[in-house]
Parts: sequence; structure tokens; C-alpha cells
Amino acid sequence: MPKARPLTKEEILAAMSKTKSVRSAARYLNCSYQHLKKWMKLYEGSNGKSLFEEHKNQSGKGIPKFLSHSPFGKKEPAILDIVNGVVDPSNFNPQKIKYRLIEGGYLKEECYSCGFHERRVLDYKMPLILHFKNGNKQHYRLDNLEMLCYNC
Repeated sequence: MPKARPLTKEEILAAMSKTKSVRSAARYLNCSYQHLKKWMKLYEGSNGKSLFEEHKNQSGKGIPKFLSHSPFGKKEPAILDIVNGVVDPSNFNPQKIKYRLIEGGYLKEECYSCGFHERRVLDYKMPLILHFKNGNKQHYRLDNLEMLCYNC
């Protein structure tokens, strides 16, 4: 079993500056929460408390709530928030956003160029690609999106 590597105060402070909680700092440093907690309690911060006490974020302030794991699965933000740019779409799977745009009736499930709308026999899915007109895959505005088949 590999021996756990020690963490320096500089590494921990760098992780603290880039994250909002101890758990996210552990992910940033690629170590377990318990391992980071042990090392954070050893070092003292600027106001006399341990680094662990300084960086605890039990209320989750500044962390999007739809990304947290709830007992009933992940909560999803409203699709209109993603389309209007209120929520950053980089946290989400583009395939799920495409599916939600189609299910919500924001996009038609057919090729915008040639009108192709046939389903595959094997899995009954429609082979369409979500295309961004301006080329930026972070802009999910409805006037920037179109569905294209693989031929177009």
C-alpha cells in the first residue's frame, strides 16, 4: 500500500485560494478529505485558527446547490437559466442539455438544414448533432443553436 504524501502549507494555501470548501480543496489536491483535514489542522492560519477551521464552508456559501448530491439525485437548474446565460453550461453534459432542449420544446428534433427526422431501428434515437452557429460551445442561446444530421 502506498504511503500517503505529506502536504505543505503552501500547497494547502494555494488550494484554498482556488476553492470554496475543504472537500473541493481535497479534490483539487487529488487526495482524500480525511488526509487533507489532518494536514490542515496542523497548520495555523492568519487569525490564529487552523487552516481547516478557516476554510470550512458548512453552509455551502458560493457553491451552486444543483451540483450538490441530494438524496433524490442531482437537482438540475431550469433550462431557461442555461439558455439565458444565468448558469454556466460548462458544468453540464452537452448531451443532457440537448435532450432537455428537445423535451422542453425549445428545439425541433429534425435537421434544420435538410429536414431529416428518421429514427434508428436499433435504439430508436435520432442521429442529430447540436450545432453552435458561432462556434462557441458555451453560448446556448436559442438563436445560436441548431440541430444538424451527420450529412449536413
